[in-house]
Amino acid sequence: MGTKRCDNKSVGILVWEDSKLLLIERKKYNFGFAIPAGHQDGDTPEETAQKELSEEVGLHTRTLKKKLTKRLHNPCSRVGGTFHDWIIFEATNWSGEIMLSSDETKSSLWATKKEVRDMAQHLKKFASEQNIPLEKKLLPQLVSTTNQQSSWKQNPGLEPPMYFLFKEIGIV
Repeated sequence: MGTKRCDNKSVGILVWEDSKLLLIERKKYNFGFAIPAGHQDGDTPEETAQKELSEEVGLHTRTLKKKLTKRLHNPCSRVGGTFHDWIIFEATNWSGEIMLSSDETKSSLWATKKEVRDMAQHLKKFASEQNIPLEKKLLPQLVSTTNQQSSWKQNPGLEPPMYFLFKEIGIV
């Protein structure tokens, strides 16, 4: 576990292009495919969204539309990170070229909704193989397992917290 303190406030950013959603594959905890996201660390949700979008994928936006506010009991690597109050924005009128963070991001892709649903199915299959029902109350156990299993790290699906956030938004 990390030594940085968790503020329990996270922001995620949906970026669409031609009905495809920008997903990144995380290089480190929390392994899996996700939208660009990060902790607020004292910034406003909007500042965090702009900062994370720039840091993780090199894109910029001034227009953010709030899509979801949700508390999830998903752990993180920071001290005290047992839950997160999520705000999900949709970036519109974004600009820039994809430039991945060498520290945080392994790869990126523009995924169709079908591809996102396939990644969700991969997570469901993995959870079933680990005898973990895909339920919100078991999210801490699932996050822990996906971060420990080399089979998941080598061939990940949708990051567990994203599954529940995307379900609320209607993507999966």
